[in-house]
Amino acid sequence: MDYMSYLYEHLDLLMYLRYHPKWYKILYYEPAYFKDFLKEAQTSLKIRPTDKLENLKNRFQLLYSLSSLIS
Repeated sequence: MDYMSYLYEHLDLLMYLRYHPKWYKILYYEPAYFKDFLKEAQTSLKIRPTDKLENLKNRFQLLYSLSSLIS
């Protein structure tokens, strides 16, 4: 089970697995579904690259609006 070593390197995914135990059974019997698990977990945890860019954009907008209030 090399996906378990990947999960222990990425603790946020491991915690997602612990809070959604249906994936334990799925991954135990069908490890090929690991990519589906990653996709669902990353979407739910909002750790996809697009989510990170959106978060960065929101921070810049906040800084811009704060700077416009100050000046």
